[in-house]
Amino acid sequence: MNKDEKIRRLAATLSPIEGLSQTRYRFRLLKVREKIPEDNFRPIRMQRWADHLWRHVLKCSVYPTNRYEAPAFLIPEDSSPNVGESIKVKSVPDRTYHIDVTDEVVDIAMEEAKGSERELICRMVERPFTDKLASLENMFWKDQWTLFYFQEPANSSTDEEIINAYRGFKFGVVLVGGKEPYLAVDVRTRYVGRRSLSDYSTEERKKDLWSHLDLDLPFKERARFLRDNGTAKFPCKYTGETEKRVNQYPIDDHGTTVLDYYLEKYPQLDINSEDYAVFAKDREDDPKSLPVPSSRLFPIFTTEYEGLQRCTVRPQMTPDERFSEIQTFLGYLNGIRYGTTPITVSNEILITERTVFLPPKLEFGDGYILKPFQNRWQSPIWSERFDSEIVKWGSKKLAALYQNGPYHNEPLPGIVLLYPQSMERSIRETFLNELRREIKLQTGQDMQILQQRQYQIGGEERMGISLLKIATEIQSTIPRCLAIVVLWNKLHKSIHGILKETIRQTFSQCVWERTIRNICNQTNPQHARSQLRNLALGVITEAGVKPWVLVEPLHHDLHIGIDLLYGRVGYHFLYGRGGRIIRTCSGEAIDRGRMHEAIKKPELQSRLVQSIRSIVEQGHDINSIVIHRDGRWWPSESAGLKDALRRLKSEEILPQDVRCAAVEIRKNHIPVRLFTSLNGDGQYFRNPLPGTYFVIDSNRVLLATTGRPGAWDYPGGRTASTLLLEVMDMIGDIDIAEIAEDAYRLTHLNWNAPDIEISLPVTIRWTDEDLRETFYLPLQGEEDEEESVESEGDGENVVYLEEDI
Repeated sequence: MNKDEKIRRLAATLSPIEGLSQTRYRFRLLKVREKIPEDNFRPIRMQRWADHLWRHVLKCSVYPTNRYEAPAFLIPEDSSPNVGESIKVKSVPDRTYHIDVTDEVVDIAMEEAKGSERELICRMVERPFTDKLASLENMFWKDQWTLFYFQEPANSSTDEEIINAYRGFKFGVVLVGGKEPYLAVDVRTRYVGRRSLSDYSTEERKKDLWSHLDLDLPFKERARFLRDNGTAKFPCKYTGETEKRVNQYPIDDHGTTVLDYYLEKYPQLDINSEDYAVFAKDREDDPKSLPVPSSRLFPIFTTEYEGLQRCTVRPQMTPDERFSEIQTFLGYLNGIRYGTTPITVSNEILITERTVFLPPKLEFGDGYILKPFQNRWQSPIWSERFDSEIVKWGSKKLAALYQNGPYHNEPLPGIVLLYPQSMERSIRETFLNELRREIKLQTGQDMQILQQRQYQIGGEERMGISLLKIATEIQSTIPRCLAIVVLWNKLHKSIHGILKETIRQTFSQCVWERTIRNICNQTNPQHARSQLRNLALGVITEAGVKPWVLVEPLHHDLHIGIDLLYGRVGYHFLYGRGGRIIRTCSGEAIDRGRMHEAIKKPELQSRLVQSIRSIVEQGHDINSIVIHRDGRWWPSESAGLKDALRRLKSEEILPQDVRCAAVEIRKNHIPVRLFTSLNGDGQYFRNPLPGTYFVIDSNRVLLATTGRPGAWDYPGGRTASTLLLEVMDMIGDIDIAEIAEDAYRLTHLNWNAPDIEISLPVTIRWTDEDLRETFYLPLQGEEDEEESVESEGDGENVVYLEEDI
């Protein structure tokens, strides 16, 4: 070892919480008085009630639990209503349930807690941090219970910018090893327009705020505003016009107007009496919309907003910048107590021995195998040479494809191009020439253009009437083709799924018009080349080409990706050597609607039994199974899995000692970033290597599937994201690290996006894409009816708290 070489270690944005080692935690038990039906919707119903109690009634953490005789909930004992009180739930159909506040208290230490008890402890420890930050109202404003932003925008000194960039911090408590509490922290940035809604002209609203104001968009898809009432700020969504000015619209039976309310509640604000009041909601399940001054609504923009290009505060930052921001935030967390116990957060983050999975060996055409450390022994994991070799391997995938061709080169069908009226001929010809060249490089095949068809655009074409008509004609007249569909930028988001379902018997690849223009205009040449390459990969894989495959077997014989969207269930089964054989199927849930996210036990059981039996009958031995669930793994699904395994074992299709794990894979999770820590002249941080992982406990692991040390760390660079893998069901002995390594290997089969910022295993990505290609927005009647909650008791009732308008 060179004495001057820097040792590379693993760092995570986790800071130890000190002072809780002797603490015991007390929970109050709330029990459901009546018997709840033992059906598929019982866990959904319990979770829905818990969410409602948390947000609207008790204003504290609420978790359903099955550890006691009756269906019950756990809440912090110090937040409990009076013993004997009852919260009434009117369910659907018209049936009333009572949730009783019992005198039963659970007293538990952190290391004794399991499941929902452990989660509740984390929420209880988070509460004093929330209270501390909420007390600093002149310094921070609250977006969520564990997400706070600085009151002063980071770019407030720059007058010529059109948006404010608020830096904020998401935090949460994590038990490492199941017992050691750490505070997880990550940086967030919120971009808010400096002009209010009232400052936008009619034309500007149509151009810049259509996603904020279009009531045809589902509530969840509508962009948000920030209701800025000074130090009190509330993210919300526009829900309609009052068509009255603030000095005219009453908010109560006494004739108090919106203006009167604001003059009394926020006297420091200068509200123009001629300002119009509009309706807004903070959450979709709020009982009613609130009338607010349009001059206090400021649009929140995503990073795609063109005005962001002129903002001096970028959405991404280097690891060192992120660490510095987190250190600043931790400095505000002093003088905190949990009950009467003082607690402190170390300003140091967790640093430990680095753990990294090696990239898999990949096979291309002509038997060429791309592997890490192609020409030398593996370097030590802490060394600079190790990093260099891994980074080089990642950059060689496309070069290997260009040089050796794909592993399986399916002949490409003729191409039919469908394009909007807004696309000029010069752009169209440039695009086709560039695509033809790229496909030639990837496959050696010549792209044949059969037809080019134009479809109409305009205000009445947002639902794609003209496009769908022409696409249907193409499918009936030229069934053996591949349709490349350029989507007009103002088409409704659901059109992609409707189109794919309409022409499902024809190969098709969709691309947005803005992407085509970026490819042709070359305003960002590197990004344009990446978009062209990924589009070409999408075209050839749609036609059945396999650019590369995994060489070595995975740790587990069968991987199953499962997802559910609006009642439609998607499955992907990957098996055989390196998961080379792919089986895709779908099912229908009996009930449709946004709340029905659980798969019914009979549906899952039947699909697993049928598919696994067929796989084994083909001659494939299945001794271990890993299910990847995009979303929550519900008890009904656990029951369906166990029944399926029992039946398959009884029929001797699976061995008696078959091992199985059901794993939730989440892109949005606890606020932890992974870094590579280097010690030299001081300590500094770099992005993790792809394949870096951190085992939180025996059931949870963080995995960085992408990251480019150095390339992403330049000034103004970015920080790699992570996936959270959590084992929810385990039958037999399965190692969490092996589950994570298989998931990492399966990210390398993302053929049409080999280097996207956060790369999911194909079990999840392919299943999600298939569902969205047949996605329809549900009709109004398919939405769940909301349940109402009220309270009653021997003494003081639990009451709703008024939301601040």
